[in-house]
Amino acid sequence: MILECNNLHKSFSQGGNVINVLKGASLSLEEKDTLAIVGKSGSGKSTLLSILSGIESVDSGKISFLDKDITHYSQQEMTELRAKSIGVVFQQFHLIEHLSALENVMLPLEIINEPDAKEKAMSLLVSVGLGERANHFPNQLSGGEKQRVAIARAMSNRPKLILADEPSGSLDEDTGTTIMNLLFDLVEKENMGLILVTHELQLAARCKKSLLLSHGHLEAGTN
Repeated sequence: MILECNNLHKSFSQGGNVINVLKGASLSLEEKDTLAIVGKSGSGKSTLLSILSGIESVDSGKISFLDKDITHYSQQEMTELRAKSIGVVFQQFHLIEHLSALENVMLPLEIINEPDAKEKAMSLLVSVGLGERANHFPNQLSGGEKQRVAIARAMSNRPKLILADEPSGSLDEDTGTTIMNLLFDLVEKENMGLILVTHELQLAARCKKSLLLSHGHLEAGTN
């Protein structure tokens, strides 16, 4: 089992009110599993992904990653875990503008002092079809190219888990389809798990499983 979450609760205070986003959400993910999380805007999908990536903490419940309880990991421990085992793909790419495509992909490898960071990053750029764009900066790349760089960066540490938040949401339909084909192929090839947050039901249907986040709970989807 790559990931198992049980009875997750998360709330926020806003203007004197308490907003309960998660009210006992549970999920599990095995190797090569692809799981779509769908739900209305504001249902808490991105919050859930932030919790799973360790960017946000959970109020209560349990999160196990590779059979280790990471629920109460410190920010430093979660940063190290992301660097080694979890890749995150955002809708807005979050590339560092003053770094080239190659340098963006190298960054996670340099954090963990990977001795062959440049060679491995270049190999990943080639695998996503951007070998000839390695020295271009984000402002010289199209939206689809930026997302491919972001996927290569997320894959750079050969993670066991990929978390993707609307990865094709800011792309046109054809480019989005190409990007998702690439992501699904890489997950299968590298024996990873994928959790995909999306509002696109057609995209969710491509995953092996789907869950609907509604009223703070995860319910079985149609897959």
